[in-house]
Amino acid sequence: MNNNSTALLVSATLSSLLLAGCINEPTVVADVATDTVKEDVLAYADPMIGTGGHGHTFPGATVPFGMVQLSPDNISKGWDWTSGYHYSDNVLVGFSHTHLSGTGVGDLLDILMLPMISQYPQNTENELDRAHSIYSHDNEFATLGYYSLELPKEQIRAEMTATKRVGVHRYEFGEQGSAQILFDLGFKQNWDLAEETYFKVENDHTLVGYRISSGWAKYQPVYFVAEFDQPFSHQFYAERQPKSGDEFKGVKTEAVLTFAKQQAITVNAKVGISYASIDGARKNIALETKGFDFDGVKAQAEETWRAQLSKFEVQDADKEAKTKFYTALYHSFLAPSLFSDANGEYYGADGKTHKAEGYDRYTLFSLWDTFRALHPLLTISNPELVDDMTRSMMAFYNEAGLLPSWDLMSNETDIMIGYHGVPVLVDAYFKGLTDVPGEELLAAMKKSAMQDRFGIDLFREYGYIPSELELEAVSKTLEYAFDDFAIAKLAKALGKEDDYQYFSKRANAYKTLFDKQTGFMRGKDKNGDWVKDFNPTYVAHRKTDYTEANAWQYTWFVPHDVQGLMDLYGGEKPFLAKLDELFATSSEMQGDVSPDITGLIGQYAHGNEPVHHVAYLYSFTDDKYKGEARIKQIRDTMYGTGPDGLTGNDDVGQMSAWYVFSALGFYPVNPIDGKYVYGTPQFDKVTIKQGNGKDFVIEKSGDNGDNFIENTLLNGAKATQNHVTHQQLVDGGKLHFQFKN
Repeated sequence: MNNNSTALLVSATLSSLLLAGCINEPTVVADVATDTVKEDVLAYADPMIGTGGHGHTFPGATVPFGMVQLSPDNISKGWDWTSGYHYSDNVLVGFSHTHLSGTGVGDLLDILMLPMISQYPQNTENELDRAHSIYSHDNEFATLGYYSLELPKEQIRAEMTATKRVGVHRYEFGEQGSAQILFDLGFKQNWDLAEETYFKVENDHTLVGYRISSGWAKYQPVYFVAEFDQPFSHQFYAERQPKSGDEFKGVKTEAVLTFAKQQAITVNAKVGISYASIDGARKNIALETKGFDFDGVKAQAEETWRAQLSKFEVQDADKEAKTKFYTALYHSFLAPSLFSDANGEYYGADGKTHKAEGYDRYTLFSLWDTFRALHPLLTISNPELVDDMTRSMMAFYNEAGLLPSWDLMSNETDIMIGYHGVPVLVDAYFKGLTDVPGEELLAAMKKSAMQDRFGIDLFREYGYIPSELELEAVSKTLEYAFDDFAIAKLAKALGKEDDYQYFSKRANAYKTLFDKQTGFMRGKDKNGDWVKDFNPTYVAHRKTDYTEANAWQYTWFVPHDVQGLMDLYGGEKPFLAKLDELFATSSEMQGDVSPDITGLIGQYAHGNEPVHHVAYLYSFTDDKYKGEARIKQIRDTMYGTGPDGLTGNDDVGQMSAWYVFSALGFYPVNPIDGKYVYGTPQFDKVTIKQGNGKDFVIEKSGDNGDNFIENTLLNGAKATQNHVTHQQLVDGGKLHFQFKN
């Protein structure tokens, strides 16, 4: 059998297995270059993981870092529906083209489409007050780049896939009823609210329009062009009242497209979106799709995901662990998401249309979450994108006057604390992954660090933030100190001695809030006295000295100076005693406990980001085995393979990035120093393929599940440090963990 025949046979086998729902069964794909077959990584990635519980992920079709996330939506029943979908639900209101993954606040869900056979608006006269369908998970299937749902009562099969900027639909209508598609531009969930919407029928195959909304993103325009392979007639509605004509503008508008049929019919659609213009959406379709080849687009989306995930080649017999790992990789590569059109145009943070010259503009920088592990992971998996993301953040700075903190569709949401664009940019600079001059980066960073809001002015004045003058004073002091450490490091490299000295002093601010008597970081008033009635387990959601956490969880946030924190405790032994107590103490908390505080082991809360580095603090001591035990415990208990497989919000990939690093065997405790601190590996062998011929291999030997690492060998030599550097990784080589017999 020749190579092409082998590839076709294997591809056909894979497609039939996937359509049968065998997403976690190992399948094979042909490697034409070597005339061999190997396991297909797509068999181990499940978009349904995280769609239940508090994961807040979506199951629909997208490609890595894509602009379009084409996914089903339910009617919101509360916080756990922020992605538009929750696995506990069975009410479909349609498929929209933009979704957030794992966030704690909801938005987007733009350009909603619902296939239907009943008449509108009569089909809204029900207990839910809207057109909808009831579905079963037995008739639902998702794999990377593809989603399908059968609606047996309506005899409709809906399928969807995507390119970077285009959502591609295929709807099979049975013989009963009419074949219709509802476009609902007034659809809202969570914080989102339509302000102006517009439709225009250009011809009997093309519908265009836009939706301008406000919500978490205060002003968000989305333009679309929808092309169909079947002719349609149309009827516009304004809040379900019919409107005549081929063009209509309003606040809440709907359009019903009717496709002529006498028997069964299949309707294919391509919906291009743009944040700049209708013409941009049209050009995106022209560039990224040819004709109405749904299966071709689906195959390309799958191949794009296969290439992305195959950068990490796992050899291990543990199928469940591989499913968790490759799904975590998948979730890590959903954002930041593409924001500029194929011609470079995008909606800027100043409300104007701009053109990205020589790079792609990205958005969705959830930096309070993702500076910790997601962005360091991208420097390994996608170094070629780091400069684009750096330039995107700098473009935001040039348009808005500040680096982004939480950028949602070119809107600064100011939803979380810190100026954590700083460590991401510093990391990119020191790893040599951006062409932006260091002086320009430093100027932007200083602008963020010298604001007169969010307690930053108080931080400058007092050397810490007094608790009676600013909420979340302890958390802000600690996080500003870390960001300032990053600025100081860049300043030193650039020879800016005054800046280096100034920000180095601010980086030590954490020491002012450490109470030696209690062993906690705690609040002080403006006179320097400790805040009274201190309770380290007390939580009041963002209304105390701590951000979505308590003193137990925030005391450890000194990732830039672990030895300095250890010294505050009086040395390694008392430091270890407190660290042990964190995991061993009662999980009971008092006050208004935030729903973000999940995944408790003692007072350690893995479902929220401030503690993600804490298990690795053991690696700075002689009791490294304790950290290994905790890392294994977290991997085994906080991540699963079902819809509730994430113990907390995935937070735009940060929860998943923690798992990826922790399965590899190391973690970026300090995300700007280029060091990955050793933990414990999960797999027998992982090869990180870097595309330059310099693969980095991670192996283990002697692991029986209950023993600990005795030696770590880097390129055959016994490691004398507790980390591997980024440069050692990109240079290629072998990291071998030997477990004690």
